[in-house]
Amino acid sequence: MNTSQLQRGRRTLRPHRGERDGRGAAGVEFLIVAAVLIFLFTTLVQYGIGFHAQRVAEAAAREGAVATARHDGTEGAGSSTAKEYVNDDGKPAVTGSSVSVSRSATEARVTVTVDVVTLAPWLGGSITSTATAPVERFVE
Repeated sequence: MNTSQLQRGRRTLRPHRGERDGRGAAGVEFLIVAAVLIFLFTTLVQYGIGFHAQRVAEAAAREGAVATARHDGTEGAGSSTAKEYVNDDGKPAVTGSSVSVSRSATEARVTVTVDVVTLAPWLGGSITSTATAPVERFVE
């Protein structure tokens, strides 16, 4: 094989004018895939946090309604029970809460709104849950 054949062989390996070679594409592809995977993971974790916060709000509203509906229960007792349940140290998914309680002669109603921890600004929000219970009363 002479030098003209080697040079001709080298020329055929180079891209033609206007074509691009694939060097550096792997890095760009990795960044795109990594960004998509991070977004999906963040969304999945945020969904789990929201699910947990929903359960906390439901349980706090239920406990508050039961405390309010007792025969000696008051709106203050239901409110403090619900707030204590939400503010327990084992609830890292909740950053803040508000509780509203009403009691009539036959029904106790507690509404709990919790603010959810957000991993990304567009994934957060608040969750509201309401529970009712019949008021305990003596009937002859």
